[in-house]
Amino acid sequence: MKKLLNTTKFLFVAIFFFSLGAQSAIASVEERIKAEIATFKEDIQTESSVKLITTADLITGSGLSDEALYKVVEARTKQAYEAHMANPKDKQLARDLNALVRAYASFGKSDSRDFIVNLVSTSKSRGVRNRAHRLHPKLYWFKKRNELMQDTTYYKEDQDLMTHRFMGLVKSEDPTLRRWAAEEIVRRGGTEEMVYTAMDEILKAEAGDIKSDMHLDSLAWFCKILARYDLENHKETLLSIQNDPKSHKKLKKYASF
Repeated sequence: MKKLLNTTKFLFVAIFFFSLGAQSAIASVEERIKAEIATFKEDIQTESSVKLITTADLITGSGLSDEALYKVVEARTKQAYEAHMANPKDKQLARDLNALVRAYASFGKSDSRDFIVNLVSTSKSRGVRNRAHRLHPKLYWFKKRNELMQDTTYYKEDQDLMTHRFMGLVKSEDPTLRRWAAEEIVRRGGTEEMVYTAMDEILKAEAGDIKSDMHLDSLAWFCKILARYDLENHKETLLSIQNDPKSHKKLKKYASF
């Protein structure tokens, strides 16, 4: 009986400390995201030209939907719109607005739709008009993307914040989200091994059973990522795709190195 009580006590203590660790990890990710948001809020208001565009692109790729950050981006986007309309021949102002409206749409908020739709008919820049035309139907898609990126299931304290965000998308059943993750990884110059391993596992499971053109496209992007950023660890998988006579030619192309 005494032995049983000791065992029970040990299990209780173990569970208690495991729970504390989990709470600590959650607090840690929340603190890191708060710091990330604070940096974005400051930079988007104070930077200009290339640095402004870089910050806008980082916000777009972050999957954040924080309301306070959204309001700051909204105000900065509308400010950029006014500057663009007052100086329609200024190409830098058009580039700024192009990046900002993408960041604005990336929050997936339905109340941004009217402004974005208005850009299609009022902007003096073809690039801005085209960007707005592509963005306004995608607001729900961005909302869905953000929900997955904000899931902390794959979060680890020693990893970059984007790692668990990429994991949520790569593990998704939606090939458009998978492809977007791969594109963003390229834009950021790579990611961490956890994501590459997930891509490798998906290729092994799905390369022989293509469901659609978009599914094929997302897998081709995975091949491209592994060949470019982590060939040493995933060479065997890429070779198996190259050497399999049943592999789709598009996969063979991007699995080459």
